[in-house]
Amino acid sequence: MTTMFGIHSTAGTMKTGALDAMSANIMIADAKLNIVYINPATRDLLQEAEGDLKKELPRFSMATLVGSNIDIFHKNPAHQRSMLAALKKQHRATISVGHRMFDLIVTPLMRAERIMGFVVEWADAKARLQNTDYRNQLLAINRVQAVIEFTPDGEIVSANDNFLAAVGYTIAEIKGRNHRMFLAEGEVGDREFEQLWTDLRANKPHIGDIIRYGKGGKAIYLNASYNPITNDAGKVVKVVKFATDVSERVFAVRTVGDALSKLALGDLSFSLDRAFAKDFEALRENMNSALQQLGDTLASVSRSAGMIDDGAREISDGANNLSRRTEQQAAALEETAAALDEITVNVGNAAKRANEARQAAATANDSAHHSGLIVADAVGAMARIEESSNSIGNIIGVIDEIAFQTNLLALNAGVEAARAGEAGKGFAVVAQEVRELAQRSAKAAKEIKELIRNSSEEVRHGVQLVHQTGDALKVIKDNITSVNEHMQAIAVSANEQSTGLTEVNSAVNQMDQVTQQNAAMVEEATASSATLSQEAERLRQMITRFKLSGLSSYAGAAQPTAISGDEEALASFGNPKKVIRLSSNSAARG
Repeated sequence: MTTMFGIHSTAGTMKTGALDAMSANIMIADAKLNIVYINPATRDLLQEAEGDLKKELPRFSMATLVGSNIDIFHKNPAHQRSMLAALKKQHRATISVGHRMFDLIVTPLMRAERIMGFVVEWADAKARLQNTDYRNQLLAINRVQAVIEFTPDGEIVSANDNFLAAVGYTIAEIKGRNHRMFLAEGEVGDREFEQLWTDLRANKPHIGDIIRYGKGGKAIYLNASYNPITNDAGKVVKVVKFATDVSERVFAVRTVGDALSKLALGDLSFSLDRAFAKDFEALRENMNSALQQLGDTLASVSRSAGMIDDGAREISDGANNLSRRTEQQAAALEETAAALDEITVNVGNAAKRANEARQAAATANDSAHHSGLIVADAVGAMARIEESSNSIGNIIGVIDEIAFQTNLLALNAGVEAARAGEAGKGFAVVAQEVRELAQRSAKAAKEIKELIRNSSEEVRHGVQLVHQTGDALKVIKDNITSVNEHMQAIAVSANEQSTGLTEVNSAVNQMDQVTQQNAAMVEEATASSATLSQEAERLRQMITRFKLSGLSSYAGAAQPTAISGDEEALASFGNPKKVIRLSSNSAARG
């Protein structure tokens, strides 16, 4: 068999067989960098990566790899060629082809200072880089977290500085001791230890917030994970705990929780004076600011409630007085409205009567005018009667003269009859009869004349009375006319008064309705004022439930108290209802 460099010998065959049997990935190139040999391990490695290598190295092919130049692995072969030509000792490098990473160890084969070829050992760098990454991650974790390692039974193997600083022990004080030393004393700690390590030995990790106790019984609050580590057979060989000390966070949360509990009870007279960790200091400041602002607000509300209460009481008193006055005014207006209704009715009746009186006066005026005409006619008739009486008197005077002449003639006839003697006796009788008739006629004429004279006097007196009656009727007519005019004015005035009183009555009724509405509104306002006063008192009573700083007028007021948070700690992390004294544990758990 010819050797890799053209030498055929049994020794060369043995060397080649040994290389073929090696698990290491071996590639050999001659001095001209031509690949003359790859062992099966190298072939398997590159065969598996051939697809990825071709993406970056188009000339690469496993079928023609032996006999190809090593330049096929480089995009810029000149650099590698110059480096290899000057190589005198073993060279290590890591190359990247696509997403593949390979570790290379190049060893020059020298003879008398002359390079005869190169042996290249290939290795997949993925596992190494991954292990490096894991190691760096663990280092990073180790820098920021508390790390402690245990045996499967809980015996402490090692702990980093962060853990030692948290618990206050040195490594010499805890190495070889059991994890039980960090748990609570008594049955509670025993049960927790047994359950925890039973799960861990069964390869069940434990993650969550926990409380542990360091040197001197100091409570330590941790966010931790217990991680069982197994061998290739899956057996738990150790347990590693990664933890972050969250005591400051717990202190901040617990302190704020206590503050909120006090706040829920109405106590605002305190402040958080002990500083929190840097990440939580803003929370403390905001809490103090909120307490201060809420206290100031409630104090202002308290003062305002007092002012509202006083104002409501004043409003209520004023509303009560106004209500009484409004009720009185409403009653007076109601009476006024009733009186105006009666007056309106009476004025309406008076206007009606005035109209009737005006009509009666007009009728009387017409009657007086008609009576005047009748009296005028009567006066004319009386004048005519007087004239007729005068005429009758004249006639009676003529008759009286005739009777006188007749009497005188009868007397003369008697005288002549007496002279005639017997012859004249009959004539004397006739003359006597005529004389008696003349006397009787004269007497009758005298009586008639007297009667006519008396009648004329009566007629004259009647005429005078008729004239007086006419004058009186004229005066009555004038008076009735004046009365009619006055009654007309009274009727117009009464109508106007009736209209005005109707409008006044309507206005008063409207005022009465508005006053009644105002009275109802005043009653509502009074009730609202009373309700407002009650609510203000209720608000004041509610504010008295709060304990405010600087308000000594309220029960329970006191000066601000500070919450330091050093007095109590949680007995089990995540259960704020169970608390223990931080100073109560003077001895270390162990």
